[in-house]
Amino acid sequence: MKEDKSFRIVPASEQVASILRTEILARKLKPGDVINLNEVAQNLGVSNTPVREALQILKQDDLVQLRPNRGAIVIGVDRKRIQDYYQVRVILENTAAGIASEKEDVSTVAEAFDNADRCVKEGRWEEYSNYNQAFHAAIWELTDNPKMIGMMSSLWNSSSKSVFTDEKNYVSISHEEHRIIKDAILAHDAIKASSVMKAHLIRSMNDILTHFDEE
Repeated sequence: MKEDKSFRIVPASEQVASILRTEILARKLKPGDVINLNEVAQNLGVSNTPVREALQILKQDDLVQLRPNRGAIVIGVDRKRIQDYYQVRVILENTAAGIASEKEDVSTVAEAFDNADRCVKEGRWEEYSNYNQAFHAAIWELTDNPKMIGMMSSLWNSSSKSVFTDEKNYVSISHEEHRIIKDAILAHDAIKASSVMKAHLIRSMNDILTHFDEE
């Protein structure tokens, strides 16, 4: 995981937790699979410490069972747990989008979107998840509510990225939805911003559930 000042709002442990959570929700990591601490650290280019902390986060979510000093075993999820997870995200993030829209200076949201836009135009599909995260984080920050920010950060997953076999398809859908959210926030339209954020997250949930049913 490369260091980038624009992504530092989310600690490394929560970035790792996000990656693993996404894989579990999309059942790329299935119940009974072993998550090896050293392998994850090596693959993501981080030390063992954030991976160990990430596994603790996932344990609190009841997604894994820890193996002392070795990693964890995936417990997995069912449809209701996926729906419950997204229900909490929807409540927090559509509220955050509404609050952000009411702020006088929303330039950080525009900047985060523009950074992502350059990534898309240059075809850097594999890097997009970082910009996706930075866009949402810019909205969270505008709430000026550390408790909400912490909760949204700890719940973060890379939307439905792992569901798509075509990275470009995932990026195109997510980025265009972000454009609509950005435009609503820049227009200071709190009702629309909340509504389109909710639709964005529900679409992500439905993508995962569709994939879940096909397994």
